[in-house]
Amino acid sequence: MISNRLSYFFNLNGPSSVVDTACSSSFFALQQALLSIRTGLCNSAIVASATTHHDAISSHCFHKLKMTSPDGKSKCFDASADGYVRAEAAVAIYICKKQVAKRSYCTVVHAVTNCDGYKEEGITFPSEIYQERAIRQVYKEAGVNPLDVGYIEAHGTGTKVGDPQEMKAVTNVFCDGRETPLLIGSIKSNMGHPEGTSGLCAIAKIILSNATGVIPANLHYNNPSPDIPGLHDGRLKVVDKNQSFIVNYVGINSMGFGGSNVHVLVKLDSKQQPEPYWSPTVPVIIICSGRTQEAVKIFLEKTLSRRQNHSFVRLTHEIYRS
Repeated sequence: MISNRLSYFFNLNGPSSVVDTACSSSFFALQQALLSIRTGLCNSAIVASATTHHDAISSHCFHKLKMTSPDGKSKCFDASADGYVRAEAAVAIYICKKQVAKRSYCTVVHAVTNCDGYKEEGITFPSEIYQERAIRQVYKEAGVNPLDVGYIEAHGTGTKVGDPQEMKAVTNVFCDGRETPLLIGSIKSNMGHPEGTSGLCAIAKIILSNATGVIPANLHYNNPSPDIPGLHDGRLKVVDKNQSFIVNYVGINSMGFGGSNVHVLVKLDSKQQPEPYWSPTVPVIIICSGRTQEAVKIFLEKTLSRRQNHSFVRLTHEIYRS
């Protein structure tokens, strides 16, 4: 009923559901929202996900299964990769048809999901074959050449098996005929793995990278994994330092450890900000709060430094009014 609560509060009348496909949950929800808009079930959608860890039971189980990193570092694509780090996150995005968007940060071109099905290795073992199928289907149906993709935000959890399987699929799809190495990265090296929220965290990273013009470096990457040939023969390159981010298309992977795979293709929009559409003629009220006096002071200082930013002032004013 969680999603229905939101629909009740905001008086939303379209499809309202909660999905659980483990680590790919938020991207599966995004794919379902995209499908609902395209088929006319709704005109727009809020896709939201939150991951919190209230007890140690799950962490203990994952540790026993040797899924988590003993030293608390997600060493994605590295030879020393030994598991992921559990993280918390909450992300919400609003999607609608491009022609009615008042402000657009990126365009979700297409998204496809599938499932591995039965595997002799077990349900948690990733499938290179079905990951590749999902990725290829996206570009075939979208009519986009994989060679036009400039960057892949990988699922990349930093596990011994998961990263190599994913990178084999990525290499097969994107590197045949490519003249320069394909840039890859994973936000999990920077913040850990927020599990069900990881897909939305990845798309938030891409939007922020486009806005700033810089893609952040992958942390804890020193030596390429011997099980990822593309890193050794030059077909793949991990973004291991901050660098300029000027690309058109970005592919984003999200995989659930039960076998649910999602690939999303996004096209980045212009970084140009829209013209100010609100210019108050009288002083506006801005309310702020904090747990300490120092926190309130910092907020007020930052607010004053942005007094000419009409979008920011309007946002803080609307918060007060609500």
